[in-house]
Amino acid sequence: MPFLGQDWRSPGCVWVRTCSGWERLLRQDPSREFGETESFQRIDEQNQRNNEKHQTGETVDNIPTCGAHCESTLGECYHWVYYSRDSTRECHGYLTLGEAVRKLDFSNAVEDTKRFRYVCKLLHLLLGEKMTELAGSAQKNLFSILEKIVNRVIESQTDIGPIHELLTMAAKSLWEERWHHIGYSKTLWIQRMEALLRMKGNLNNIRIKERSDDGKMTLTDLPNEVIREILHRVADHRDIFSLAASNRGMSEFGRDWKMWKNLCEFHFTEEQIKTFLKEDKENKDIPWQEIYLRCYRRFGPREVFTDMLQLCCSCKVLFWKDTGHPCLDPANAVSLPITPKDFLKLFEM
Repeated sequence: MPFLGQDWRSPGCVWVRTCSGWERLLRQDPSREFGETESFQRIDEQNQRNNEKHQTGETVDNIPTCGAHCESTLGECYHWVYYSRDSTRECHGYLTLGEAVRKLDFSNAVEDTKRFRYVCKLLHLLLGEKMTELAGSAQKNLFSILEKIVNRVIESQTDIGPIHELLTMAAKSLWEERWHHIGYSKTLWIQRMEALLRMKGNLNNIRIKERSDDGKMTLTDLPNEVIREILHRVADHRDIFSLAASNRGMSEFGRDWKMWKNLCEFHFTEEQIKTFLKEDKENKDIPWQEIYLRCYRRFGPREVFTDMLQLCCSCKVLFWKDTGHPCLDPANAVSLPITPKDFLKLFEM
């Protein structure tokens, strides 16, 4: 009879009895919960048939178990990983930054629109601050993720500017630390730099395809109120300047003080805005665009992510919010959101 293990070293895993003993079960369908009666009955029936075949000398059927080979990849399949920074008697070793990036599947996360911005922000911090602290395998994985991001941008023809800045930062980090990274290997350094130059060249060769006149509605066909609501949710103010410069009818939105006021209130706190705000003026006389740009340069924009990492307080597991994880105490589970900066702080010595 299978049982649901509550061992804190192996949170929420399912074990089944086989001919060779108890085995950890690898969940095949992530949308189904652990411990479903239907799955247990199916496993019991298959185990019973295998026991009968074993007694008669027949070949037994394969059971979807997770043995020594699958055990190491269990966390990768579910996109969660146990977070530990101390080596204990029960758990030898600890989670490294490179291992967390690999097991949380950042490589395939760039294909998910909800996680794309989170991965880009994390790479921005890694390339700018932690590049030389990563092991060789972690750096290789980092550049593999970076190349996937570039390929996605080329295919979608979006986010070209931010990714171009990301590549420039990576090249700067490589050049500044050219004698103190990758095990002092000149060959690897040259390979990394050539890969960056190749990716930058591919970005520079992008030609934006102009939309053909298909008779469908365009942005200029929308009412002004709808266009303002769209621009209020733009993450990068440079897109607003580009839109204002692309069309004479759109230039008025670049000077709309209500839109810039809403952007200030969304990205910055009241105390931050008051740093540059003179209270003796009315709203329409306040240079909201100038205030926004000055706040942006000093405080930076607000970080907004559709999907981000969470840290479960009950079982100390890092997981993606949309995917979830098999929690030890799901009824009383409390999870903390982990920003890219918080993620790096988890691995500081």
